[in-house]
Amino acid sequence: DHTPLLLDSGEATHVTNKNAFSFEQSWFEREGFLELIAREWAKPVSGRTPVERWQNKIRHLRQFLRGWARNESGIYKHE
Repeated sequence: DHTPLLLDSGEATHVTNKNAFSFEQSWFEREGFLELIAREWAKPVSGRTPVERWQNKIRHLRQFLRGWARNESGIYKHE
């Protein structure tokens, strides 16, 4: 009862999003990364239900990590 059902209509419906977030495994190797994640996750967010608060936390974390990754990439390139 938990097997996904995939349907292919033959039409191209997926449009790639250049702004799609992708998590890099190598981030775990950065010093202090887990503490950084814990600090950002602990920040309060709004939401009427637990699901809304969880979604807002994920959204905040994704936005934070995008900026953090851009900054880290710039530092790495500069070095």
